[in-house]
Amino acid sequence: MKTILNFSFALLLLISIAVNSKAQNQIEIVIVASSHDNAKSTQNFQAIIDKLKNFKPDMVFGEYLPATDYATLSDDHWAKQGFAKKVNYITRLNPEPLKNSASSIKKKQKALTSFAYYHKTRMDLAVEYAKNWDRGNFDYQMFVLENEMKSRFGKQEQETYAKMFGSLDSLKKLGIIRPGSEYSKIYFPLIYQLGQNQIYNMDCQTYDKPWGEAWGKMDSAYKVMAQKAKADSLSPEGRTMTAIDKYWVYSNEEEKKFSADEYAGMATAKYGELIEA
Repeated sequence: MKTILNFSFALLLLISIAVNSKAQNQIEIVIVASSHDNAKSTQNFQAIIDKLKNFKPDMVFGEYLPATDYATLSDDHWAKQGFAKKVNYITRLNPEPLKNSASSIKKKQKALTSFAYYHKTRMDLAVEYAKNWDRGNFDYQMFVLENEMKSRFGKQEQETYAKMFGSLDSLKKLGIIRPGSEYSKIYFPLIYQLGQNQIYNMDCQTYDKPWGEAWGKMDSAYKVMAQKAKADSLSPEGRTMTAIDKYWVYSNEEEKKFSADEYAGMATAKYGELIEA
């Protein structure tokens, strides 16, 4: 049986779905959701990673755009602009043009699968991923270099790393290294501990514009409703807001438990009640 982990990122939402096909080879899909910012969390993330490892996934997918999708976006699209800054930074430090990139990437992946400590090979692979607009795998290789390999570098490798990627402060400022992200806390460590060497892309911005327009209309309507509710708590809008507020009330004890273990809190009956509301 093949197992695939697919990560969906709605804040404080955890869903597990198993799909069994009638085909001879069954595929199990686990959908995991998490917070984008875990910087201040005291959560035991290794416990979460261990639970996910129990599914023995063959592939891990993340909320990343494929390079082909980036190519279709306009230059002023927020997603393209965001990653372009990182690509430009890496290209400035590593201006050499790529040759036979697809073949080169496969060769480097194979080498690292056989021996994970070819540090220069991994550095070169990260650069190739960036220049090929594969953000997910660029991010993953940078995570491995910074968190798993850097302490093992010799003097020459330290100098090479600094030359190819700059300072840690620069990497953090650009968002290349994001210590508090869900990827750094859960998904990249998961992939690394599974002995896998890549993350698969699963995101889409095709409908971003109409979605944004629909969101804007909803947000405006909600603000109007909230204003009417504030002016008259007995109005239909007031009763609606009262009902909404009712479901989002935690007791002090519930809040204490949730704050101590946010991800476990998302699996409680109370949180299920909030989601269903």
